[in-house]
Amino acid sequence: MTITTRPIHEDESKAFRSRFLEAFGEDFDESAIPDAWFREMLPLDRTVAAFDGTTLVGTLGTFPFSVTVPGGAAPAMAGTTVVSVAPTHRRRGILRAMMADHLADTMSRGEPLAGLWASETAIYGRYGYGIATERDDIEIDASRITVVGDLGTVRFVDAGEAARIFPAIYDAMRAVTPGMLTRDPHWWKIRIFHDPEKRREGASARRYVVHETDGVVDGYAIFRQKDKWVDDMAHGTVGVSEVIFTSSAAHTGLWGLLSRIDLFPNIAWWNMSTGDALRYKVNDQRRIVRKRRDALHLRILDVVTVLEARSYALDGVIRLVVDDPFLPTVGGSFELTVHEG
Repeated sequence: MTITTRPIHEDESKAFRSRFLEAFGEDFDESAIPDAWFREMLPLDRTVAAFDGTTLVGTLGTFPFSVTVPGGAAPAMAGTTVVSVAPTHRRRGILRAMMADHLADTMSRGEPLAGLWASETAIYGRYGYGIATERDDIEIDASRITVVGDLGTVRFVDAGEAARIFPAIYDAMRAVTPGMLTRDPHWWKIRIFHDPEKRREGASARRYVVHETDGVVDGYAIFRQKDKWVDDMAHGTVGVSEVIFTSSAAHTGLWGLLSRIDLFPNIAWWNMSTGDALRYKVNDQRRIVRKRRDALHLRILDVVTVLEARSYALDGVIRLVVDDPFLPTVGGSFELTVHEG
C-alpha cells in the first residue's frame, strides 16, 4: 500500500503520541502530559505523520527554537523531534519522506537551521545533520573533593518562586553561550516545572536552589536525590538536571552545595558543558570522571544566513563549496569575507 505523509489532525494527537512513545519503550499516559499541553509545545501544523492506508506508522515533529551562535544573534532553529517509524515498516523510505516534508516546511518558514539530539548518531547524517556541540557525562565522588572558594549564599526555593526567577537567569547565560536554545513559557511549564512521578525513576521530586550575590540571584541549580545504603553506609546520588549561572561566584557556590549534601556522596550529570570550570575549582579533579558525548546536531538550510549570523575571531576570506545531496538547492559555492569580526 502507498505511504502518505501529512500533518496530524486534532483527533489524531493521541495516536501520534502513542506511536512515538512506543518507539522509545514507553506507554501513552495522559496524566504525564495532558494533550492540551502537548499541543502547546508541539504545534500540530509542525507535525509530520506517515500513514499506511489509515494506519499511523511514522512520526516527526518540530519544536520552534532559536539557538545561540558564537558572538552573534540567535537564528531560528527547527527542533527536529519525536522521530519514529513502526518496526513493521522499516526500510521503506518512510523517514526519508517525513524528513523531506519537515525540512521543506522549515525552509518555507524562513528558518535557516534544523537541529536535534540524536537517539542514534548514525541516522541523521544522510539528511545533512552534523555534530555541532558536545557535552560531558560526569560522575563525581563528592566525598573525596572540596570545592575551593567562597560558597556565598545558596538557598532552596519552591517551584513557584523558581518559575518566577529562573527564566531570566537562563536567558542571560543562553545569550552568551553558543549551542544553548531559547525556551518559551510552555517549555518552562511542561519540561522544567511539571514533575510527574513517572519521570523520577525512583528518585525524589526536583529540588530547586538559587545562589545570591549581594542579594541578587545570579545562578540556580535543579537536581534530584536518590538514596542508597550499602552495609549501613550512605551511597546516595545527587542527579543534576541543570546548573545555570551568570557569575563565577554562583558557579562555585552551587557546586559547593551540590558536593556536600549529607548522605549523598555521589553526583551524576549527563549534560555538563565541555568547557565547565568545575575541574579547576576542586582539590582533586581526578574524582570527576568525564565521558565525552555528542550533543546538538545541526542541519544548515540557508548557508548565507547562518554564516552571517555569527562573528569571527580573525579577518579574511574563505571560499567554500557545499555539496548537499539531500537538498541540492541549499548547496553551492560561497565566499565568506570577514572584516573587523
